[in-house]
Amino acid sequence: MYKFDPRGASVADSFRAVALSQLDDALADLGAPDKSAEQQVHEGRRRCKKLRGLLQLVRPAFPGFARENAALREAALALSHLREADVLGHTIAHLAEADGVDAERLRRIAERVTAQRDDAAAADTRIVAFRDALAAVRERAAGWSLEGDSDKAMLRGLKQAYRTARRRMDRALASRLPGDFHDWRKATKTHGFHLDLLRKAAPDLLPDAVRVAEELADRLGEHHDLTVLADALEATPERFGDAADGEALRAAIGPRLAEIEHRATQLGRQIFAERPRALAARFTRYWHDASD
Repeated sequence: MYKFDPRGASVADSFRAVALSQLDDALADLGAPDKSAEQQVHEGRRRCKKLRGLLQLVRPAFPGFARENAALREAALALSHLREADVLGHTIAHLAEADGVDAERLRRIAERVTAQRDDAAAADTRIVAFRDALAAVRERAAGWSLEGDSDKAMLRGLKQAYRTARRRMDRALASRLPGDFHDWRKATKTHGFHLDLLRKAAPDLLPDAVRVAEELADRLGEHHDLTVLADALEATPERFGDAADGEALRAAIGPRLAEIEHRATQLGRQIFAERPRALAARFTRYWHDASD
């Protein structure tokens, strides 16, 4: 993925180049004979998230933000159902690796749930619709432009997204509600994308910050998968087997959620300790110093 470079092309030109690169790679992956439907769906959704993070970074200077962000969100949403059985299966299989669980039973449940995925024809139909939606965005992206001082706008976008992530962390840690943790996760992923896009501004410092943000996003992603699993177990217990299977799952989910929340709290307090104004000032120095 291309990066913004203080010594390279303008922010406006880099923005367009990054977007086109992500869109071209996403379109190339869709329908590739060496990729399964599961891989295509996963990669397509991942690239949509990266693209939406890119749009958030330049949002103050990008007049097309609302339209393109909505287009990418809706395109990815159409694929979300296709991943449900696979995500549930992977989540249960991962639980089977923990100490003190009925690993053999959990592995059997994971196999049963994964087998419930949609048939290939349904997946192909949704993937084609997703590809068409991305192709429409790609056509418009060739003409995307930014307004005003794009350097300042980019740093303002970084600050705004960071402030959102910080506030969502505070809300999640206060409420402990799954929905709040999920919102925190999405904002954390956006902040991680921004750090990655700007890593050339401080190449000795930012790669480590990117890794820590990615770890937090991964932990919060697992938290979301576990809460989705817990909800599915309560709503449709027959999908997972008999009563003993359900109890084995519940016994594994609770401790793992507690572990994740403890680690996420540690990482979040580290990543989001700085006030948004201080973060913006620091990145402004990085950008200007690297430009000289």
